[in-house]
Amino acid sequence: MNITKVFAVGAIALSGMMVGSFAEAKTVLRYAEFGPDRGTRAQGLNWFAEELKSRSGGEMEIEFHWGKSLLGTKAVLQGLGDGVADMGSVIGFFTPAKLRGYNIGDLPIDNADEWVGMRALFEFSMDNSAMQQEFANLGVQYVSNHTTGPVQLICTKEVTSLEDMNGLKVRGSGPYGKTLGDFGAAVQSMGQADVYQALESGLIECNQNYYYSMKAYKQYEVAPHVVELEWGQNMAFGIMMNADTFAALSAEEQALITELGSEFVDKMAELMIDGKSENKDQMVTGIDGAQISVVSLSDEDRSQLIEGGKVYVDAWVAEATEQGYDGAGLLAAYQGLIDKYADEKAAQGYPWTR
Repeated sequence: MNITKVFAVGAIALSGMMVGSFAEAKTVLRYAEFGPDRGTRAQGLNWFAEELKSRSGGEMEIEFHWGKSLLGTKAVLQGLGDGVADMGSVIGFFTPAKLRGYNIGDLPIDNADEWVGMRALFEFSMDNSAMQQEFANLGVQYVSNHTTGPVQLICTKEVTSLEDMNGLKVRGSGPYGKTLGDFGAAVQSMGQADVYQALESGLIECNQNYYYSMKAYKQYEVAPHVVELEWGQNMAFGIMMNADTFAALSAEEQALITELGSEFVDKMAELMIDGKSENKDQMVTGIDGAQISVVSLSDEDRSQLIEGGKVYVDAWVAEATEQGYDGAGLLAAYQGLIDKYADEKAAQGYPWTR
């Protein structure tokens, strides 16, 4: 067990003798986070930590190690399993074979609503026996989920249709980038930190991105055109714990972590949805003289895009099946949960508006 324990030590004098007594004061969970302590995700994580401390009466705290100060982005999953950290943010993209089941959250399917997608993946990860076995094999406990929000394109030139993709120089990643390539785009791979200069120099003409990230990296300054694809999400992006750390907690503490993990989905979805609207509006209005225009794909083009992505959904099913999973069964279960929460949202709205 790798929980840091903080002890309060007191001493009293009795019959001329010093009798030491100590009482355990709190449990401190070391959290490995690759991002900085700012922005929407940090806001959500800090909310989780504050609620954990408050609801445990100060008995449980999270000690954040921001900006890769404890573990690098790609090392968090292994580090959690090894007990280097108690909790951390895990990106499934970096370990496709180890987190084959969990990476279902990154598939290019018709799943653009942040709350619907996160709620579906949360239930899938918590309740599906194959997923629980996957996490157990890695020595981790799934707690909750982040999302990037739906995939969009930001471009230096106007793009209005799939036909315009032919020959377009696009920075893309994962199955989304591959699908754009199938529609004729010349897809390149690079980190978001390098995209600004690539757009400015003409090395690329479009970037696969999300509204919060467009603003954070100031890409609107060099690319004034956004194509709203509203196409799936990257959600294999979870909060996980070291399994031994979780097992060592009391039943009440485990229940509190699980309760907050579920509530985090609603909180993070609210922050992402509100933030997406705010970031989009700010860039459309203009920031320091730079602004974007926004167009949407036609319904026909968007249907073709989703249909085109099925090649990579089918590839995931085949890869999962080869690794011993019921690939088709997992996909059907996940899609069923997406439909379930889409229906709930249509009938009741988002939880924070009910």
